[in-house]
Amino acid sequence: MKLLSRSMRKYARWIFLSIFIKLLATFAELMLPYILEHIIDDVVPTGRLGEVLLWGIAMFLSAILTRFLNVTANRRAVTNAHHVSYDIRQALFEKTMALSGAQFDAFGLPSLISRMTSDSYNVQSFAQQLQTLCVRAPVMLLGGIVVTLVMDRSLALILIVLLPFLTAVVLFVSAKGIPMFSTVQKKLDAIVRIMRVNFSGSRVVTALTKEESEKKRFAQANADM
Repeated sequence: MKLLSRSMRKYARWIFLSIFIKLLATFAELMLPYILEHIIDDVVPTGRLGEVLLWGIAMFLSAILTRFLNVTANRRAVTNAHHVSYDIRQALFEKTMALSGAQFDAFGLPSLISRMTSDSYNVQSFAQQLQTLCVRAPVMLLGGIVVTLVMDRSLALILIVLLPFLTAVVLFVSAKGIPMFSTVQKKLDAIVRIMRVNFSGSRVVTALTKEESEKKRFAQANADM
């Protein structure tokens, strides 16, 4: 966590820029149904084709702006996440090289390999989603309720009633899913350990005709994961 925090502080300016652009994109996206509602309820009944076309062009430009801002924010978020994971992998490698023999044995080579590969990739995914999904989802939820209240209060009340149930589902899934991640990580360490043993000792395995036994052992570890 210290490595992640230090690395994210290093790129804080670019991360905040990505979050700000994502917020602008979300607000622009929330305006689309409001513009459409205004066209249908207020503009079309007037029968003025020019005004309908004008608002239609405004809606089209809003959609283009939304797409541009979303793509820009996502690209920036991916770049930021890549830099964060790069620094973490570099720091992990330097820490690993400085471990004593006892410390190295305590962690285990398969576990260290997993930390350098799958874990660093998970950190990259976390940093990316923190700048995209974690920004867009709550704003879309709350902003959608506000826009719906402005457009149709009775429909907004349905969303407000459903909100506690949705929150409960998210909390339940998180409570069940987070502990499972530790279990998956242990299973992944077992797969890496079996692969490393077979790759480094392939000649011994072949000489002792243990191919089928090793295939079954790997299949079991794979199935467990």
